[in-house]
Amino acid sequence: MSKEQELFIERIDERKQSALAKLKLLVYGVQDAPELFIKNTNNFKEEHYAYDNGNWGVDKNRLTPSEVLLPGGIVSKLHVRPESPYRLVEDGDRLFIRDDQSFLSEFRFLERPNFWDYKTSSGNPTKNVGQMYGLNALNFNLYSGCEFHKIGKGCKFCSVMATVNRKNPVDITKDVQDIVDTCKLAIEHDNVDYILITGGSYLDRDYEFERHMQVIKAIRPVLPWNGVIKGNISMMPPKDMTKLKLLHDYGVQNPSFNMEVWSSTNFAKICPGKEEYVGFDHVVASLLYLQEIYGPGEVWSNFVAGLVPLEDIKNGFRFMAEHGIVPGANLYHAEVGSSIGKSLGRIDEQYVLSVFSYAAELYHKYGYKPYFNTRVLRNSLTNEIYEGVL
Repeated sequence: MSKEQELFIERIDERKQSALAKLKLLVYGVQDAPELFIKNTNNFKEEHYAYDNGNWGVDKNRLTPSEVLLPGGIVSKLHVRPESPYRLVEDGDRLFIRDDQSFLSEFRFLERPNFWDYKTSSGNPTKNVGQMYGLNALNFNLYSGCEFHKIGKGCKFCSVMATVNRKNPVDITKDVQDIVDTCKLAIEHDNVDYILITGGSYLDRDYEFERHMQVIKAIRPVLPWNGVIKGNISMMPPKDMTKLKLLHDYGVQNPSFNMEVWSSTNFAKICPGKEEYVGFDHVVASLLYLQEIYGPGEVWSNFVAGLVPLEDIKNGFRFMAEHGIVPGANLYHAEVGSSIGKSLGRIDEQYVLSVFSYAAELYHKYGYKPYFNTRVLRNSLTNEIYEGVL
């Protein structure tokens, strides 16, 4: 990390304004800024299009920043939306977010991870294999695809097949040794505080579980956390729930099965493939089973905020929290090529604040902690509200 970026993170007295800026960025997005992006191509971590695309009207062959860093160490995802009132501008040697009336916040582009300059032992560029989320979470999408989509039953909000169905610098199915090599290179050349592994969606969920276990066993010896997989392993549960004990046995710190939406009716409507091949009730039962192994506050389940009425997502949060599971959410953003597309319009700011405020309220009530931190969780406001800066 450069000295300039370190000093930017140290500006903690500006975190309240940074949190407000993040709220605006996630709700409204920003206008495209091709001249600014081209000028700064060597200065930012580019969008990798590993599973989604929230950049409307943007040529994917043109490098576009994935995230921005706000003063005080708050990271926000960047979504390009032509209708946004906000734009990114340069003023001397500083960068700002502003609308027509005023400046909202200064920002910096997140620096490109150093490990992307290297190749695996097979000669594969590491950018094809793994990415850095936020400042320090190493991420692997084991399968940048979805078999539910292939049979016409993908989650309605997801654009994975439209995003990866093209010439793309991301391997759709990742090789295990390439993942191990990428872990080693990232740990050697970058600051890695967490690891995040997701498997996509296979029709055969037992195969998906075995694929995760294969990777977990392979990377565990090379990670710097004494046998702990520090971070999140996310998948759909296997048919046989007794297999889940392996996640605990092999040091997975925070496993998750992400509900996406609540209730069962909404789940069947928005995630038809997962309902048919996994089942809402089985996901819930698996979370409860896993919580019995881990104890309260260690198992996670993420939702997508903005897809269902406020009371529905609050009911889901409350059920999880009451049963020892930490609920969380990413804010819905319209994805290019998804079934829903832009049909939901802009998610109301008050809805957004209510969702994340309720999550933070439950965390304080039950003694839970938000996922990761503000340097990693780029598409959520739970940490900012939990900490009281928003």
